[in-house]
Amino acid sequence: MTRQTFWFSGDSAGEAGTSPATEFAGLRGYREGEEISIVGAEAHHATVKRLRLGEVVDVVDGLGWRAGAEVVAAQNSRLRLRLLADAVADPVPPLRLTLIQALAKEKRDLQALESAVEMGAWRVIPWGATRSVSRWDTVTKRAKGREKWRNLAVSAMKQSRQARLAEVSEYLESGGDIVPEPQGAETQSVKPAANTIFSEVEAMVQGGTAVFVLHELATEHLAQMLIPLARAGQTPEDIAVIVGPEGGITAPELTAFTAAGARPALLGPTVLRCSSAGPAALAVIQSQLGSWRGTPPESR
Repeated sequence: MTRQTFWFSGDSAGEAGTSPATEFAGLRGYREGEEISIVGAEAHHATVKRLRLGEVVDVVDGLGWRAGAEVVAAQNSRLRLRLLADAVADPVPPLRLTLIQALAKEKRDLQALESAVEMGAWRVIPWGATRSVSRWDTVTKRAKGREKWRNLAVSAMKQSRQARLAEVSEYLESGGDIVPEPQGAETQSVKPAANTIFSEVEAMVQGGTAVFVLHELATEHLAQMLIPLARAGQTPEDIAVIVGPEGGITAPELTAFTAAGARPALLGPTVLRCSSAGPAALAVIQSQLGSWRGTPPESR
């Protein structure tokens, strides 16, 4: 039987007696026999699953630490667990993967987020693209939208048995400096403005991140573009993938991304929905450069 996985969050640490002013250290330093409390929605989840006293579960903290534990008390608002061994840290992944995902209709952006986290995304950036049907255009929408994305990231982390929680960054838009593309226009000269998705990409590239923007008009395949990066000493620590909404990335947006240092890339001969394009790209990267790459026989 598969063990249930629970998230030991900062809220749970506060219940355990950690001062709110103290930086949350997760499960680091917890030893066999010590007890911890899971509170809030996580504790309610345990009630729904009807956990029994003595049942063994896994606990992760979102910071890379995990431990096996047994249930010693279960109530609606609190789950009490006793560690069966010292908490241990998961290996640090060889790549930090970022998905820049445009908001999309019919919850396809949420599908992309969930799959990306399951595939090991380190960070996800919600993006209000020119052709995004929905927008987080108020403070309330941004707060609720980000919370919804983060809750889904927590669920995907537990589902995939990971100990690190992907960061859901601040929502960014293309910006007012993007002029609506006129009929028949192929490109526009666009200068990235502050606090836009383009200025964020520019900063990422300047910091050493390899950024790829998926587009059907690209001439190079992502898999081929990764080959030079696989050479010894040339693999970047951070790689990001940009995925547009269902209507696609506009010509001015593509121009702005390219000017910021992103490289247009093609996945394959078919056009994928935005719900699957990002996760598919991350899978390609993981298999060639990341934690899914097998160890060559001569290295074993």
